[in-house]
Amino acid sequence: MSIAAPVTKPTLSDIARNGAIAIVSATVVNVILFYIGAALGGFPSDVLTPMGTPLTVMNVIIMTVATIFVGAIGYAILNRFVANPNLWFVVTSVLIFIAFIPSPFSISGAPVLMIVVLEVMHVVAAAAAIYFLTRS
Repeated sequence: MSIAAPVTKPTLSDIARNGAIAIVSATVVNVILFYIGAALGGFPSDVLTPMGTPLTVMNVIIMTVATIFVGAIGYAILNRFVANPNLWFVVTSVLIFIAFIPSPFSISGAPVLMIVVLEVMHVVAAAAAIYFLTRS
C-alpha cells in the first residue's frame, strides 16, 4: 500500500522568480557566447539578419529575454489549466526549439561559426527555460 504525496502547483511568484533566474542566466551565457564568437570573427558586420541589420549583442539580449519571458507566461498558463504542466511545457519547448533550428541558416552569407554559435545560443535559452521553470 502506498500513499501518494499531494501534488502542489507552483505559485505565480515562484514561476516569476524562476523565469527571472532563467532569463538572467541564459542572457549572461549568450552574451559571453556572442563576444567569444565575435572575437573569433563569427559575427561580421557585413552579414545582415533578415531584419536588414547586422547581429549585435543587443539583438542577442532582446531575443533571449523575450523568448524566455514568453516561455514563462506559457508555463504559468499551463500551470493553471493542465494537470501536468512540466510535461506539457517540456514537450512544447522542445517542439518550439526544433522549429527554430533552421532560423540561423536563413541568414544569407552567414559564416559557419555564426550559425554554430547561434544554434548553441538557442540551446542555452531553451535549456535555461526548461530547467528553471520546471523547478518552480
